[in-house]
Amino acid sequence: MRAVSLYALPLLLLSTTSLAVDLPTLPSQHNASPHSFFLSSGSKLGSSDSFDTWNIDSGYSYSIFDSLDVYIGARLNNSHDSVDQGFLSGVSYNVSDRISVKSTLRGYQYEENNEKQGAMAAEISSRMRLTENLDVHATFDFEKVQQGVEVGLGFRF
Repeated sequence: MRAVSLYALPLLLLSTTSLAVDLPTLPSQHNASPHSFFLSSGSKLGSSDSFDTWNIDSGYSYSIFDSLDVYIGARLNNSHDSVDQGFLSGVSYNVSDRISVKSTLRGYQYEENNEKQGAMAAEISSRMRLTENLDVHATFDFEKVQQGVEVGLGFRF
């Protein structure tokens, strides 16, 4: 009996099959969410040559494709009489990892004949990363009360 069990034990071990189950993925292995929030700031020369206006854009962005995002948000600034604030929406496209193009539509209010009027502004901007912390950007802004082209350097912290 003992001899039979010694021969049966290796056969039993070799004849069994093993099954494997995939382990759940770690949080670092999940795909990035298409949802994100953004916050950006910039300056613009104000109505007088000695005063800068600081704009802050913030809102929600949704990635449609790897390089194409749509977004909605709001623009605030530090000027009490500026029309460069209000709700905004637009599309952002990353041409490459160094070049991006963005178009924005923004609602704003201005005063004409002592009455507040509502209008839309359009903005097209592009940005090229020169180094890890340095960008060059260009913006064309079209509003009913003013139009402008802006070119500048940006530093990233």
